[in-house]
Amino acid sequence: MLKLKDQKLLVVAPHPDDEVLGCGGLIKKIKQAGGNVSVLYLTVGDTQDYSASGKSTSSQRISEIKKVAKFLDFDDWEIALEGNDYHLQLDKVPQLKLISIIDKYIAKLTPTILATTQSYDYNQDHIACAKAVAAATRPAPLEDRYIPNIIMGYHSVVTAGWAQIQVPNPNFYLQLNKHDLAAKAQALGLYTSQVRENGHQRTPEAVEKIARVWGMHAGTEYAESYFIHKFFTPIVSGGKD
Repeated sequence: MLKLKDQKLLVVAPHPDDEVLGCGGLIKKIKQAGGNVSVLYLTVGDTQDYSASGKSTSSQRISEIKKVAKFLDFDDWEIALEGNDYHLQLDKVPQLKLISIIDKYIAKLTPTILATTQSYDYNQDHIACAKAVAAATRPAPLEDRYIPNIIMGYHSVVTAGWAQIQVPNPNFYLQLNKHDLAAKAQALGLYTSQVRENGHQRTPEAVEKIARVWGMHAGTEYAESYFIHKFFTPIVSGGKD
C-alpha cells in the first residue's frame, strides 16, 4: 500500500491542465492526507481554443493556474518557459535546457514522487517533457544526486498514444472516490479556456467516464492510471546492516 501522508509530489506538466487531467485525483488525495504537492509547468502561451474569442492569452491561462492552485491547494508552482517562443514548441528547445530546469526543481523540492507525461504521447511538447524527465531522473548512486523514489507517467488524455504500434499497459491504478472525482472535475472546469463541449475528453463529464474505465481495469468504481518507471523503497533499519 502506498501511504500518501508523508509524500511530496512533483508534477511536471508541459502545459496548464495536464496536471489535472493526468493526476488531479492523486493531487487531491495527497493534500487530503497532509502531504505536499508542487507543479512545474514547462510552458504557457497564447492558445487557439473553442472559447467565444477563439483564443486565450498567456495572462488568461496564468490566471486559470492561480485558481486551480488555490482550489487544489498547491504548495508550490512555477512556469519554466513562458511565452509563444516555447509554447507548443518544446521539441525545439535544447533537451539539455529542459533537463537542467527539471534537475534544479527536483534538487530544490526533493519530491518523493514525480509524475509526468508519457513518451508515446502524440503531442510534441508532452514527448519532450517525458524525455527530459527521464534524463533528469536517470539512475545514479544516491549519494551523487537526489532522485525521487517513485517516478511515473500519467495519462493526460485517453487518446495520447493513438497510432502507436505498442503502448504499455498501465501498471499502477489509484482508487478514487466520488469526492476525489468531483474535485478533479471541478479543477478542470476552472481551466475555462480549455474546457470543451460534452463528448470531448476535456470536459468534466469525460473525467468521470474515463475514471470509470480505469476503475474497471482495477476492479473499483473510479481510478486514475499510471505507468511506473521506478518504485524504490529505501530500507530503514534501526540496527547494523
